Amino acid sequence: MKHTFVAPNSDGLIRKCDASGCGHFGANRIGHKHNGVDFVVIPNQNIYAPFPCIINRYGYPYSGDLNYRLIEIIGTGAYQAYRAKIMYVNEVLPVKSRLDKGDALCTADDITKKYDTPMTPHVHFELYINNKLVDPTKYFNVK
Repeated sequence: MKHTFVAPNSDGLIRKCDASGCGHFGANRIGHKHNGVDFVVIPNQNIYAPFPCIINRYGYPYSGDLNYRLIEIIGTGAYQAYRAKIMYVNEVLPVKSRLDKGDALCTADDITKKYDTPMTPHVHFELYINNKLVDPTKYFNVK
């Protein structure tokens, strides 16, 4: 059964190609493929829970750089096979917090400060189903 998610940025706008790369799943990166989807944000805007979930942990997307955070959520109920990582966020709620689909989860950080090339502000979203990385695009109403 395919579920439909709430976009983390609420409107489903995915980062197009800019001087720093493209935001779609599988886009070319230096030495690898993009493992997620980049949703366009305004820094400090609310980021929403895509499905009913529990906050599993906070982490760091870049080893050696503690300026940027990620949040990992695990689905509940009918969504228990789903796990997601959302990167470039600010911590708001404690680990183990329970959220409903569409609840405010955290806020967006400003990833553009990390890079010298122009980049569209965004959060990076990775989806795992039964611990297997999948293209999350089809679960959102994206633009």
